[in-house]
Amino acid sequence: MITFLITIVKLLAIIVAVATVHEFGHFLASKLLKVGVDEFSIGFGPKIVQKKFRGTMYSLRWIPLGGYCAIEGEEATEDNKESETSYQKKNAFEKIIILSMGVIFNFILATVVFLAVYLPGNVATTQVTSFTENSVLAQAGLQAGDIIKSINGKEVELYSQISNYRLNGDSNDITLEYERDGQIYTTTVKDARRIEGKIGISFKIDDDGNQTNVVELTGAGTSATEVGIKAGDIILSVDNVSTPDATSVVNEIQKKPDQEVVIKVQRGEEVIDYSIIPEATEVFDLGIASIATTKSNISYAFIETVENIKSIVGSYVDLFTGKVSLNNMSGIVGIGEVVSKSEGVLNFFFLMAMISMAVGVANILPFPPLDGGKILLVLIECVTRKKVSEKVELTVSYIGLGLLLLLTVFVTYKDIVRII
Repeated sequence: MITFLITIVKLLAIIVAVATVHEFGHFLASKLLKVGVDEFSIGFGPKIVQKKFRGTMYSLRWIPLGGYCAIEGEEATEDNKESETSYQKKNAFEKIIILSMGVIFNFILATVVFLAVYLPGNVATTQVTSFTENSVLAQAGLQAGDIIKSINGKEVELYSQISNYRLNGDSNDITLEYERDGQIYTTTVKDARRIEGKIGISFKIDDDGNQTNVVELTGAGTSATEVGIKAGDIILSVDNVSTPDATSVVNEIQKKPDQEVVIKVQRGEEVIDYSIIPEATEVFDLGIASIATTKSNISYAFIETVENIKSIVGSYVDLFTGKVSLNNMSGIVGIGEVVSKSEGVLNFFFLMAMISMAVGVANILPFPPLDGGKILLVLIECVTRKKVSEKVELTVSYIGLGLLLLLTVFVTYKDIVRII
């Protein structure tokens, strides 16, 4: 019960922080552009305390599930159209600034947190210290101690840039530059992209920092979830091959994309056999077993931040291009599950930054009633030089809101089924 309450408090803290920063972006832009703000509220529902200052009501409310910034004239009416401080009086550029500033502030929050998380610690460089078995990098002639400088002409400074690299086109080969003893060499690495099996699970880490064979989380819409594998299950074997740790589980599953395997799981006193087909997944893998680390600095922290941004944007691209399905999405319940597993202050703030970034990216999508949808309407007005009628705008917003609510119910239901 205590753990559950702590999870709720942590989740609400993240929601309030991310939402307040987002709405403050709209608030600040409105004030700078001399647009009236009727109310700036943290939370919804009945008020706890209110204070009016310079024409704006500042509120703290009881339901800590976000907040809002009520901008004068954002919802056009006959009463506010003629007011000099109305949003409706602003030109298209000013409107776009006001609408986009919430997303920008989500990005700023994430960047500040990422920098705070990464600066005090160490980061993984591009200096290879050891290779995996049958490493394509070793086969291309690289040795322990070599420093990877670029991939297909793209400079890399940290390992995250290598691990997040996306190989486009049909070729599985790359041109790689590396440094050895102060000299720069170029080589071709064959088969840097391969197909491997994945079932969508993560593993618990023991007190010594080692990944165990105990399932910590199962991903939404993954094959592990579909067959019924749950958090807390102990994976004893894969196709009768003993799997005493996470590495052995992953290695066995990777070998068999799109092939049925039998996973033996212990759940309490019960032992269960699951037949599962690992999903064939394209991965960029150079066969690096370990990498040298160095003290972080402001430049490295920014690189790590950019890599996280690219990863989140990439996940949306995968969703809209069909590489992943709606079944792979998680809602508030799924986020709560991740929050419950996060330990330590740094992990908490890292998760807050990731959620802030994800909220920012989602809000800028051109889909009403999100900020991106409102920006799209402003751009349509610029092109057509004709204002979208209030009736059409309201109808589109209501339809969009309805679809978003349906999506929310769908992903929440899937999360609950997956966890239970």
